[in-house]
Amino acid sequence: MSLLSAEATAAGAPGILVPVVLSAAFLHASWNAILKFIPDKLTASLLMTLSAGALAGLGLFFVPAPAQASWALLLVSAALHVGYFLMLIKTFEIGDFNQVYPLARGLSPVVVAGFATLLGDPMSRHQTLGIAVVCGGLTVLVFSAGRPKRTQGKALFWAAMTGLSIATYTVTDGVAVRHSGTAAGYTVWMMLAESTMMTAACVTIMMRRGATGAAAGFRVTLRKLSRGDVVRGVIAGPLSFVAYGLVLWAQTRGALAAVSALRETSVIFGAALGSVFLREPFGRYRIFAAVTIASGILILEAA
Repeated sequence: MSLLSAEATAAGAPGILVPVVLSAAFLHASWNAILKFIPDKLTASLLMTLSAGALAGLGLFFVPAPAQASWALLLVSAALHVGYFLMLIKTFEIGDFNQVYPLARGLSPVVVAGFATLLGDPMSRHQTLGIAVVCGGLTVLVFSAGRPKRTQGKALFWAAMTGLSIATYTVTDGVAVRHSGTAAGYTVWMMLAESTMMTAACVTIMMRRGATGAAAGFRVTLRKLSRGDVVRGVIAGPLSFVAYGLVLWAQTRGALAAVSALRETSVIFGAALGSVFLREPFGRYRIFAAVTIASGILILEAA
């Protein structure tokens, strides 16, 4: 897609970029699985964003600031990430991980392709085939357990909304990081901005839970978590930070569409983690759906 790859420095993601992006995909699926595992997902998200923000704060002393041309998009991206996070929390509260995670991640490349078409960048036959394969996989995933029940339908709706937000921030980040002049600097400053906004959002929600203040609300919700869950929540922050940084670095050296598509192979990692660690049902239909979605994503961006 020329719209997304015009500023790329390479035609795809060859050599070192492939293992880097696959590593990012695994890390991304891992922190998502941690968030799904912890019962109080809002508190887990706050722990995660605080630890990622602290890491970003330390990074300020070691990386250059992004170029001024990227700052507006950086702030927009931070706000989009917060919206994504809140929708992800809602999705994980009511849906099975190995169903809603592949749906959210698999839908994103299809939406990006649609954006490109609307903006005058028609799809090739290769890309049309890729979208058809992804849509087929998504359909199988949605109906993998039969006709979705009401609660399951809500989960699928929020997963779809999450997928839309992923597509939006992916394009925003891809453009912004190339104007920033420094992938490391952009990663640090964007994560710091996101952490600040997300902390404010979490604190506001906690105060609405009936606590007398933000600190009290955090203490009340923190008591609901085991020590292990607190540790997991803190660890998830650096995992998210590194996964995000690796993808941004790759986007400055490979075509945005190809890199983002390769990252979405995280649906396979996510499906496996949901089955092994979350003990969720993972029958042959969901296996087929996850592999089909990943295959369609790669076909979509192979042109």
